[in-house]
Amino acid sequence: MTGKYKLIGIIIWMNLSVSAQDVITSFLDKHSKDDNLEVVSIGKKMIETLYDLISDNPDLKEAIKGLETIRIISSKDRDLDKEYYDSAQELASKSKGMEEYFSISKENKEIKVMIRKSKELIKELILLSEQPEGFNLISIRGTIDLDVLLKYSKGLNIKELDHLRSVENNQ
Repeated sequence: MTGKYKLIGIIIWMNLSVSAQDVITSFLDKHSKDDNLEVVSIGKKMIETLYDLISDNPDLKEAIKGLETIRIISSKDRDLDKEYYDSAQELASKSKGMEEYFSISKENKEIKVMIRKSKELIKELILLSEQPEGFNLISIRGTIDLDVLLKYSKGLNIKELDHLRSVENNQ
């Protein structure tokens, strides 16, 4: 009996570790040999440092409270933007628990925002965009208050989040 429980535990652990791989990591694994991507990762320690440093801006402090990581992938080659967008969209749609929040499709613009919730709290937000300015894949993880993030997205200096604000205003 003990061996049976160990085997079940190992299988559960393996499933959890496979499903825990996020969209950004999956995208980078798929395109690991590609020199046409720029990657920016802001980890929990840096976010905590920023939180401590911005005592003069309570609004921005509120916006980053609860965030654990911000990761941004951008394309340096406009000819590959569509391929990157399609690849990221496929990975996000296959990611367990990820659901579409909204999308915009215009002449030369594709934008999709997906979220993952846990106990009614947003724990991850993925923003995909293919625009004349280029391809971007942005992942924000932590406990995300979408209203606060929308309200102060300019302070985070991530221009793609402006699209979230425009959707919020049109609802």
